[in-house]
Amino acid sequence: MDDDALEVIHQAERIVWAAGWHLQEQQVLRRLADTRGLAFARLESRSEVIQLVAYDGEHLGHVRREGPSGPAERWVAVLRRQAQRVGIYGSAAAAAAALARACGKATRSAG
Repeated sequence: MDDDALEVIHQAERIVWAAGWHLQEQQVLRRLADTRGLAFARLESRSEVIQLVAYDGEHLGHVRREGPSGPAERWVAVLRRQAQRVGIYGSAAAAAAALARACGKATRSAG
């Protein structure tokens, strides 16, 4: 296969991956739509590594674990549509709360 054909295949794979991500995200956001206060849920049901964050049903962004889980785990909070990091935290709940604060939301509960 030549380089152009491989690039077309790689581009198609990226499009399929992005579409799959978007569908998963929409399903999780529908579940979070009726929540009150701070809420977060796994993007992929079998893994806690990426979680979407909402406040009163409004999508704020996501938190993701960087590296292995355990006592020294690190979670990154990322603003929606900006891919801007809010910071690095010791838990998903702390990262979600920081994301809410960065969006001007007062945190009431996490879960």
